[in-house]
Amino acid sequence: MIRMHRPSRVSLLSASVAVAALLSLGAPALGATGDEKLGAYLAGRIAGTANDLPNAAQYYEQVLAVDPNNPEILAAASMFMLGAGQLDKAVTLSQRLLAADPANATANLLNTVGAAKKADYPGVAAAAQKVPPQGINRLIAPVVEAWALLGQNKPDDALTALNKLAGNNAYDPFLQYHTALLNWQAGRMDKADEAFKKTMSAGTGVRQMQAYGTFLAQAGRSQEAVRALRSYLDVQPDDEAVTALLAAIEGGKKPDPFIPDARAGMAELFYGLATSLTAENAFSPARNYARIAVYLRPELDGAKALLATGMEREELWAQANEVLGTIPATSPFSWDARNRVAVNLGRLNRTDEAVALLTRMADERKDRTDALMNLGDILRGKERFADAAKAYDRAIERMPQLSPDDWVLLYTRGTVLERSGQWERAEKDFVRALELAPDQPYVLNYLGYSWIELGRNVDQATAMIQRAVAQQPTAGFIVDSLGWGQYKLGQYEDAVRNLERAVQLTPGDSTVNDHLGDAYWKVGRQREARFQWQKALDLGPDEKSAPVLRAKLEKGLGG
Repeated sequence: MIRMHRPSRVSLLSASVAVAALLSLGAPALGATGDEKLGAYLAGRIAGTANDLPNAAQYYEQVLAVDPNNPEILAAASMFMLGAGQLDKAVTLSQRLLAADPANATANLLNTVGAAKKADYPGVAAAAQKVPPQGINRLIAPVVEAWALLGQNKPDDALTALNKLAGNNAYDPFLQYHTALLNWQAGRMDKADEAFKKTMSAGTGVRQMQAYGTFLAQAGRSQEAVRALRSYLDVQPDDEAVTALLAAIEGGKKPDPFIPDARAGMAELFYGLATSLTAENAFSPARNYARIAVYLRPELDGAKALLATGMEREELWAQANEVLGTIPATSPFSWDARNRVAVNLGRLNRTDEAVALLTRMADERKDRTDALMNLGDILRGKERFADAAKAYDRAIERMPQLSPDDWVLLYTRGTVLERSGQWERAEKDFVRALELAPDQPYVLNYLGYSWIELGRNVDQATAMIQRAVAQQPTAGFIVDSLGWGQYKLGQYEDAVRNLERAVQLTPGDSTVNDHLGDAYWKVGRQREARFQWQKALDLGPDEKSAPVLRAKLEKGLGG
């Protein structure tokens, strides 16, 4: 079984900056106002703890119906409404909260967002100045104020406001990026180009690449745009948004305005914050900022996709699908969104729907393999191994040439082939995977263990597993394979030593305990052998292993 971890990402913000003012909620003093209020309050807290934000917001609305001016309830309710995407309600509550608590950071920020939604740029500038300069708001307020001033056709004042960020290295990527966007919006192309180059030199994210490619194309520098976009796609070949932009420019189409107005510039800020905080695994504030970004610019599909990412990482599969379902079919984010919807349906045990969606997608885009691989993964998870193998077959058929990274696909297909009784095909996949990645420990282990179980190439298999253990010394299932290979070779003392270690590493595995029992029996430790077999039986072995364990408990291993 593969144990893979998502690689870490470098964020634009340090972890210390990621502590957002939007997170702090206290327990309000309810007072003696009756069971109805208390029940709704407790239900709201429970729903909020479970990340069921729509229901949390609804319950807090019920509390407000009987206690409309309680500042702590207003603060909590506005937060839940923000998280649930009910921004109009959150903004309305923030205005009531400000009457009771004029310095409340969340209320002031939401008041600013409400003014931005209406394109009331003088109101935005005034509200932004009232946001307390604490934590991440030291970044938010100057950028929002800058865009509000640009919305009033005051580009010099806008850039002066933005320069309040200068001197803080954590904020510098935002400073350079929004300097480029503000100058571009003001028609100062040379200044915009200079700031874009600083932005790109610090690291190229997909959004920055889209902005720069659009900027170059709109400036009549289409060939430069094409070169920049192709260079990005050399590293990120599956990025649909950049691919779509490149195709449009190469087709002679002038891209739509990237930031059409000041409100879109503010949305860009919150989108960037959500991106950075998601990379820091700060999902709650990231969700809130993504919600604001979409509220200010509803067509911002990348922010919707990002919002769903946080929900998926918190295992809120149904909520993620609701968001992904709002991405239109014409969007470059649509293909990835539909793949993710299908994967989430599989996680929700709605397998038939997931299979139907991925099958349609695979037929729709015969140049793509991702829908087929997701289909195979879902079927494999449901132990429909033969069907999973067919999906992986179709994916591999679409690949003109396998690269070293494709070992994982061959390995995965090999596992389902083996589980579906197609050993000869499985063996070929494992061997080919090792040709692509000769020292891959999971392949070395799976093929080696399979050979040992079949009584083939046991010496070679054990040596392969030793190589795997050298790379993964704390992987109990690989250490177990080594011990079992030594057992099959008659090296019982060595087998006991490694199998005892495997049990320590994976104490809840029935097979590992069974193997240790066999090794104990061979070295004359019969009482300990029966103890291990009984433990293996108690741990719930598969249907084939259970009667074998009972027979060993009764009769031992014989000679």
